[in-house]
Amino acid sequence: MSSDLVALVRRRPDVHAVADGMIAMGEELELRGGEPEPTRLYDPGGRLLVSIEDAVQVSVQGEIGRLLGADFAARVVAPVWWVDVRAVADVPEALRVARKFADSLVHWLGGTVYPDGASDAPARSWKAGDQGGGPASGPGASSPGGSGASSPGGSGEGGVGTGGGAFGGVDGASYQGGIIGG
Repeated sequence: MSSDLVALVRRRPDVHAVADGMIAMGEELELRGGEPEPTRLYDPGGRLLVSIEDAVQVSVQGEIGRLLGADFAARVVAPVWWVDVRAVADVPEALRVARKFADSLVHWLGGTVYPDGASDAPARSWKAGDQGGGPASGPGASSPGGSGASSPGGSGEGGVGTGGGAFGGVDGASYQGGIIGG
């Protein structure tokens, strides 16, 4: 079982750049993986700490409410990029690293973190202004969650399927190759 966080950010995230920044600032981590598999952060001893799924763009406000609840969705304005950040449950340091990663995404790209997302912070990256909310280029993988939140477009019980087909959702939302909605 894992501890799950969801970063909802305003601009398409560069997961490797944020992880590299954490390492450059002194976090003793090893970065492995990436598209099409999850990005993983390991401690110096080689233990898995955090798994980060590829970002999926959510274009329909109703999907955020369906997946995270109406109260939380009221604080977020679609479109956003949904990033699942999963901390290994039996390693004490893992949740701290996962929270720091998710908070770093929000710091640079604007947005909020679920659960406990206090505010919708403005983007602080000089790149944020020139990266529109365009479609994702890669497929949005999803996997089972442990916190009650499922990945966008998924059922919460395994994923969204393969092959880039469309999957219907609330308010006419559909999943199509990394984008939910429109």
